Amino acid sequence: MIADDPLACRRALREIREIAAVALLDGAQMSEHDALKTIAAIAQWTTEEVAESPGHCGDLIAGLDALLASEDLERLDDRSAMDLFNKTTCLLQSGAASVGRSKG
Repeated sequence: MIADDPLACRRALREIREIAAVALLDGAQMSEHDALKTIAAIAQWTTEEVAESPGHCGDLIAGLDALLASEDLERLDDRSAMDLFNKTTCLLQSGAASVGRSKG
Protein backbone atom coordinates (compact mmCIF):
# COMPACT_ATOMS: atom_id res chain seq x y z
CA MET A 1 0.00 0.00 0.00
CA ILE A 2 1.39 3.39 -1.02
CA ALA A 3 0.57 5.09 2.31
CA ASP A 4 2.99 2.74 4.09
CA ASP A 5 5.98 3.64 1.90
CA PRO A 6 7.54 7.08 2.50
CA LEU A 7 9.38 7.08 -0.84
CA ALA A 8 6.20 6.17 -2.74
CA CYS A 9 4.30 8.85 -0.80
CA ARG A 10 6.84 11.50 -1.79
CA ARG A 11 6.72 10.42 -5.43
CA ALA A 12 2.92 10.47 -5.47
CA LEU A 13 2.82 13.86 -3.73
CA ARG A 14 5.25 15.36 -6.27
CA GLU A 15 3.11 14.13 -9.14
CA ILE A 16 -0.15 15.24 -7.53
CA ARG A 17 1.30 18.68 -6.76
CA GLU A 18 2.50 19.12 -10.33
CA ILE A 19 -0.79 18.03 -11.89
CA ALA A 20 -2.81 20.29 -9.58
CA ALA A 21 -0.59 23.29 -10.33
CA VAL A 22 -0.75 22.73 -14.10
CA ALA A 23 -4.52 22.23 -14.07
CA LEU A 24 -4.94 25.64 -12.42
CA LEU A 25 -2.93 27.51 -15.07
CA ASP A 26 -4.83 29.75 -17.49
CA GLY A 27 -5.11 27.92 -20.79
CA ALA A 28 -4.21 24.56 -19.27
CA GLN A 29 -4.38 21.69 -21.74
CA MET A 30 -5.74 19.40 -19.02
CA SER A 31 -9.24 19.98 -17.68
CA GLU A 32 -9.73 20.04 -13.91
CA HIS A 33 -11.82 16.89 -14.22
CA ASP A 34 -9.08 15.06 -16.14
CA ALA A 35 -6.52 16.29 -13.62
CA LEU A 36 -8.61 14.98 -10.75
CA LYS A 37 -9.03 11.58 -12.40
CA THR A 38 -5.25 11.37 -12.92
CA ILE A 39 -4.56 12.44 -9.34
CA ALA A 40 -7.03 9.85 -8.06
CA ALA A 41 -5.24 7.14 -10.03
CA ILE A 42 -1.87 8.22 -8.66
CA ALA A 43 -3.24 8.11 -5.13
CA GLN A 44 -4.68 4.65 -5.88
CA TRP A 45 -8.09 5.97 -5.01
CA THR A 46 -11.17 6.08 -7.23
CA THR A 47 -14.81 6.96 -6.88
CA GLU A 48 -17.78 6.95 -9.22
CA GLU A 49 -18.79 10.45 -8.15
CA VAL A 50 -15.63 12.09 -9.48
CA ALA A 51 -15.88 10.25 -12.77
CA GLU A 52 -19.48 11.40 -13.21
CA SER A 53 -19.25 15.03 -12.05
CA PRO A 54 -16.75 17.07 -14.06
CA GLY A 55 -18.31 20.39 -13.08
CA HIS A 56 -17.28 20.37 -9.41
CA CYS A 57 -13.55 19.61 -9.60
CA GLY A 58 -12.05 23.10 -9.45
CA ASP A 59 -12.35 23.60 -5.70
CA LEU A 60 -10.83 20.20 -5.01
CA ILE A 61 -7.90 20.85 -7.36
CA ALA A 62 -7.37 24.26 -5.73
CA GLY A 63 -7.44 22.61 -2.30
CA LEU A 64 -4.83 20.07 -3.36
CA ASP A 65 -2.66 22.83 -4.77
CA ALA A 66 -2.96 24.83 -1.54
CA LEU A 67 -2.12 21.78 0.56
CA LEU A 68 0.95 20.79 -1.44
CA ALA A 69 2.33 23.89 -3.16
CA SER A 70 4.53 25.15 -0.34
CA GLU A 71 5.72 21.77 0.97
CA ASP A 72 9.36 20.79 0.52
CA LEU A 73 8.67 17.13 -0.04
CA GLU A 74 12.32 16.13 -0.04
CA ARG A 75 12.90 17.62 3.43
CA LEU A 76 9.90 15.98 5.07
CA ASP A 77 10.78 13.16 7.40
CA ASP A 78 9.21 9.80 6.55
CA ARG A 79 6.33 10.13 9.03
CA SER A 80 5.50 13.65 7.77
CA ALA A 81 5.54 12.49 4.14
CA MET A 82 3.14 9.66 4.94
CA ASP A 83 0.93 11.99 7.00
CA LEU A 84 0.79 14.52 4.15
CA PHE A 85 -0.12 11.76 1.71
CA ASN A 86 -2.91 10.65 4.05
CA LYS A 87 -4.18 14.26 4.30
CA THR A 88 -4.14 14.43 0.52
CA THR A 89 -6.17 11.26 0.12
CA CYS A 90 -8.59 12.43 2.82
CA LEU A 91 -9.07 15.67 0.90
CA LEU A 92 -9.75 13.66 -2.25
CA GLN A 93 -12.27 11.47 -0.46
CA SER A 94 -14.08 14.31 1.27
CA GLY A 95 -14.15 16.29 -1.97
CA ALA A 96 -15.58 13.34 -3.84
CA ALA A 97 -18.23 12.92 -1.19
CA SER A 98 -19.28 16.57 -1.57
CA VAL A 99 -19.31 16.19 -5.36
CA GLY A 100 -21.60 13.19 -4.93
CA ARG A 101 -23.94 15.18 -2.67
CA SER A 102 -24.08 18.10 -5.13
CA LYS A 103 -25.28 15.79 -7.93
CA GLY A 104 -28.54 15.04 -6.13
